[in-house]
Amino acid sequence: MTVNLNALRAAALELGHAEPISIEPDGVIWLGIDPDRTYLTAAQQKAVETKAAQTAANTIAARNSASAKLKVLGLTDDEIAALIGV
Repeated sequence: MTVNLNALRAAALELGHAEPISIEPDGVIWLGIDPDRTYLTAAQQKAVETKAAQTAANTIAARNSASAKLKVLGLTDDEIAALIGV
Protein backbone atom coordinates (compact mmCIF):
# COMPACT_ATOMS: atom_id res chain seq x y z
CA MET A 1 0.00 0.00 0.00
CA THR A 2 1.31 3.41 -0.90
CA VAL A 3 0.89 6.02 1.79
CA ASN A 4 0.98 9.73 1.04
CA LEU A 5 3.55 12.09 2.52
CA ASN A 6 1.08 13.86 4.79
CA ALA A 7 0.01 10.53 6.29
CA LEU A 8 3.65 9.58 6.91
CA ARG A 9 4.37 12.95 8.53
CA ALA A 10 1.25 12.70 10.73
CA ALA A 11 2.17 9.14 11.74
CA ALA A 12 5.71 10.22 12.66
CA LEU A 13 4.29 12.98 14.87
CA GLU A 14 1.82 10.57 16.50
CA LEU A 15 4.71 8.24 17.31
CA GLY A 16 6.52 11.08 19.10
CA HIS A 17 9.04 12.25 16.50
CA ALA A 18 9.64 16.00 16.53
CA GLU A 19 9.36 18.52 13.72
CA PRO A 20 10.84 19.26 11.31
CA ILE A 21 10.23 15.96 9.54
CA SER A 22 11.46 15.49 5.98
CA ILE A 23 10.59 12.67 3.64
CA GLU A 24 12.81 12.08 0.65
CA PRO A 25 11.40 10.94 -2.71
CA ASP A 26 12.57 7.39 -2.01
CA GLY A 27 10.62 7.41 1.27
CA VAL A 28 13.53 7.84 3.67
CA ILE A 29 12.44 9.90 6.69
CA TRP A 30 14.76 12.19 8.61
CA LEU A 31 14.39 14.75 11.36
CA GLY A 32 16.04 18.13 11.81
CA ILE A 33 17.42 20.74 9.47
CA ASP A 34 20.28 20.25 7.01
CA PRO A 35 23.09 19.55 7.74
CA ASP A 36 22.06 18.27 11.19
CA ARG A 37 19.91 15.38 10.01
CA THR A 38 18.89 12.47 12.17
CA TYR A 39 17.67 9.56 10.08
CA LEU A 40 15.10 7.19 11.50
CA THR A 41 16.32 3.67 12.09
CA ALA A 42 14.85 0.91 9.93
CA ALA A 43 12.60 -0.11 12.82
CA GLN A 44 11.42 3.48 13.40
CA GLN A 45 10.78 3.95 9.67
CA LYS A 46 8.79 0.71 9.51
CA ALA A 47 6.76 1.78 12.57
CA VAL A 48 5.91 5.11 10.91
CA GLU A 49 4.92 3.38 7.66
CA THR A 50 2.81 0.82 9.53
CA LYS A 51 1.08 3.52 11.60
CA ALA A 52 0.33 5.56 8.46
CA ALA A 53 -1.07 2.51 6.66
CA GLN A 54 -3.22 1.58 9.68
CA THR A 55 -4.57 5.12 9.90
CA ALA A 56 -5.38 5.09 6.17
CA ALA A 57 -7.14 1.72 6.49
CA ASN A 58 -9.12 2.97 9.50
CA THR A 59 -10.17 6.06 7.56
CA ILE A 60 -11.37 3.93 4.64
CA ALA A 61 -13.26 1.62 7.00
CA ALA A 62 -14.92 4.58 8.71
CA ARG A 63 -15.96 6.05 5.36
CA ASN A 64 -17.36 2.71 4.22
CA SER A 65 -19.30 2.36 7.47
CA ALA A 66 -20.68 5.88 7.17
CA SER A 67 -21.55 5.25 3.53
CA ALA A 68 -23.46 2.07 4.40
CA LYS A 69 -25.42 3.88 7.12
CA LEU A 70 -26.29 6.74 4.77
CA LYS A 71 -27.45 4.31 2.05
CA VAL A 72 -29.95 2.90 4.53
CA LEU A 73 -31.37 6.41 4.75
CA GLY A 74 -31.84 6.43 0.97
CA LEU A 75 -29.03 8.75 -0.05
CA THR A 76 -27.46 8.29 -3.47
CA ASP A 77 -23.76 7.55 -3.98
CA ASP A 78 -23.20 11.11 -5.19
CA GLU A 79 -24.90 12.58 -2.13
CA ILE A 80 -22.87 10.34 0.16
CA ALA A 81 -19.63 11.29 -1.58
CA ALA A 82 -20.45 14.97 -1.11
CA LEU A 83 -21.21 14.46 2.59
CA ILE A 84 -18.18 12.41 3.57
CA GLY A 85 -15.69 13.99 1.19
CA VAL A 86 -14.78 10.98 -0.94
